[in-house]
Amino acid sequence: MLKPLSLTSARIRVIALLIPLIFLILLGRLFYWMVLRGPELQAKAVRQHQTVTILKAKRGDILDSDGSVLAGTKNLYHLFVYKPQLEISKNDVTEKLLKLLDTDKEASTEADMRAHLQERLALDSNWVSLKHYLTQEEKEKIEAEKITGLGFEDEFVRYYPDASVAGQVLGFVGQDAAGGEQGYFGLEGFYDRLLKGREGRVRTEKDAQGNPILIGNYQFLHSIEGKSIQTTLDKRMQYLSERMLKEGVAKYQALSGNIIIMESKTGRIKAMAAIPNYDPGKFSEFDAKSYKNPAVADLFEPGSVFKPLVMAAGLNEKLVTPETQCDICAGPINIGKYTIKTWDEKYHSQTSMTDVIIHSDNTGMVFVARKLGPDKFADYMQKYGFGRKTKIQLQEEVSGTTRSAKEYGDIDLATNSFGQGIAVTPLQLVSAVNTIANRGTYISPTLVEGSAGETRAVLNPEAALQMTQIMIQAVESGEAKWARPQGLSVAGKTGTAQIPIEGRYDEKKTIASFIGFFPANDPQYTMLVTLREPQTSPWGSETAAPLWFSLAKQLLL
Repeated sequence: MLKPLSLTSARIRVIALLIPLIFLILLGRLFYWMVLRGPELQAKAVRQHQTVTILKAKRGDILDSDGSVLAGTKNLYHLFVYKPQLEISKNDVTEKLLKLLDTDKEASTEADMRAHLQERLALDSNWVSLKHYLTQEEKEKIEAEKITGLGFEDEFVRYYPDASVAGQVLGFVGQDAAGGEQGYFGLEGFYDRLLKGREGRVRTEKDAQGNPILIGNYQFLHSIEGKSIQTTLDKRMQYLSERMLKEGVAKYQALSGNIIIMESKTGRIKAMAAIPNYDPGKFSEFDAKSYKNPAVADLFEPGSVFKPLVMAAGLNEKLVTPETQCDICAGPINIGKYTIKTWDEKYHSQTSMTDVIIHSDNTGMVFVARKLGPDKFADYMQKYGFGRKTKIQLQEEVSGTTRSAKEYGDIDLATNSFGQGIAVTPLQLVSAVNTIANRGTYISPTLVEGSAGETRAVLNPEAALQMTQIMIQAVESGEAKWARPQGLSVAGKTGTAQIPIEGRYDEKKTIASFIGFFPANDPQYTMLVTLREPQTSPWGSETAAPLWFSLAKQLLL
C-alpha cells in the first residue's frame, strides 16, 4: 500500500516544481513582449492603425538686394477629401471633378482621370489625397461648387525666374534619401533648414481590417512656411558680369572663368559669376561638375595678383618703402637646386619697390619676403584670411592651404612671395586685396543682407595708401596700360599663374587674372577676373585685364 502513496508523493513534488518553473517562463515571455519588444510592437500597431499624409511647406524665397526674386516658389494646390463630411456619393464627386479639373478633351485622358479618382475615393481611409498641383483657376472652380468634404492644402514648386543667372550662388532644390525636399550647394544648401520651413501632417485612424473609424483619432497639423532671405546681389551687376564673362571666355578661348565684385567698404558681394554655369531649375540636365561655385570651392595658385599683399605687409612693418631699392635684383636668384627668374628674364639692378610691382618682378618680391621672414610672413597670411574659410553663406566653401612659420623653407618663402606654391580661393583673394582698398581693415565677405561680417585691422592706413598709389602706377605704367579706361582711376595688378600638374608647372597652361579696386582713392568696388587656360594669349595683361576694365566702365554708367 505504501508504493502507490510514494508514487503520488513524487508526482506532487514534480508538479510543485513545474508550477513555479512554468510561472517563471510565462513571466519571462511577458517581460520580453511587454518590456523588451513593447515599444517596437506599440509603434507597429500605431502604424497599422494610422495613416499619415505629409503636407509640404512653402519654401522661402531668395531675393536680390532690391527684393527681386532670384529663387521663388509657385503656389499650387493639393486637393483632398475628408470622407466623414461628404454629403454626396463618391460617383457624384468623381463626375463633378471631371468637369472642373483641367484635362485634355481626349477620351483616354478623361478616362484615365476618372479611373484615378475612383481608385482614390475607394481607399479605406477618412482622409484621401485626390490630385496634386492644381492651378488657382482649378481651385476656384471646385470651391464654387461648394462640395462639402473637399479641401485644399497649399503645394509648392521651386522655380528660378532668371534661369542660369547666379545659378552657382543659389544652388538648387532636389530630394534627400527619403524623398523629402533638400537644398544642395550655394544658398539653397547653406540655408536649407531656414528656407524649407516645417512640413504639416494629417493623421487618420483605421481599424484592424483597414476600414476608417468614423469617430477615430484625426489630427491636422498645418505646415509652416520657410523664411525668405535677401541677398546682397545686384541682379543688374550679376547679369552684366555673366554676359561679359561668357563673351570673354569665347573671345579669349578659355576653358572657364569667374568674376567677383565686392562692395569695398562693406564686404557685400554684388556679383559672383562663373562660366560654365547651369540652370538650377533644370539641374539634372547639366554636368554635376558645374554645381559647385568655383569662387569658393576651387583652389588656385594666384601668381602675381598676390604680390600687392606681400608688398603691403613689408610696407606695414616699415621694412621697405616705395623707394627702397632691391639689392638682389640684378639677376636670377639661386636657392639650392632652384632658380628664381623674372617672367620676361629682364633684370633691373637697384629697382625700387614701386617698380617691382609695376614690372611684376619676382626677384624683388623675394627681397621683400626675406625682409619679412617666415614668422611675419605666416602671420600676415593668417591676418589676410588665407588657410581658413571666409564663412560666406555658401555650402561648398573650402579653406585652402597655407604654411606655418616652422614649415617655411627658403624656397617656400621665395615662391610664396610671388603667389606660387600657395592655394587660395578667388573669394579669399578678393577679400584680402579689399583690405588695401578699405584702408587696411579686413572685412569678411557676405551674401546676405543683415549679416554681421568680421572686421580686423591688418594694415595701418598709411601702408594701405602707399600700396594703393603703387597699384595705381602699376595700372598706368604696367603691361596692361594699353587697356585701361580713360577717366577712371584704378588700383590693380595683373597676374599670370602657371598651372601645377603632377608635381610640375605646365609651361603652356595658365590662369590669367586681374584684381583691383575703383575709383582708386575712394573705392566703390573691388573686383577679380580670372580666365583659365586662355588660348589667344597666356598673359593676364592681354586677356583678364581688358575684360576687367570693360566691366568696370559698365558698372559706373
